[in-house]
Amino acid sequence: MPKLGDVLIDSIKSIDLGESSDTTDHALEDGEEISDHIKNDPITLNIEGVMLDKNHAKLNKIRKYRQEGKILSFNYRAKLETVVITSFNPNYDSSIKDGYTFSMSLKQIRLAKKPNTVRVSKKVNKQVKKVTNAGRKQLK
Repeated sequence: MPKLGDVLIDSIKSIDLGESSDTTDHALEDGEEISDHIKNDPITLNIEGVMLDKNHAKLNKIRKYRQEGKILSFNYRAKLETVVITSFNPNYDSSIKDGYTFSMSLKQIRLAKKPNTVRVSKKVNKQVKKVTNAGRKQLK
């Protein structure tokens, strides 16, 4: 069963997976263009499905996730980690009792890694010269 975080999605009608990249292009003197860098854009998912949710617990949880920007994982055919909900649109009609159809957009995000810091003892710290900024110096 499809799962977003800890919310079970009852049925998925369609998933539109978007993967793209950007390149930097530069013109040469002879009219040719070269590409020298590529940047991968985040993966986006557009999901349409059905939720059976009599007491609106799933709806409230998904709304809370979107408002707080909670980082989730999406399990369906493959697992997609570190996604956030960018939009959620429930649609109520008479064809589904105690539920609704919905469309939702997810975007995979990249998390920055915390840099490693080195701690030195007080004894070593006293022996190290403090960092100074002398500016630019002219060489003779």
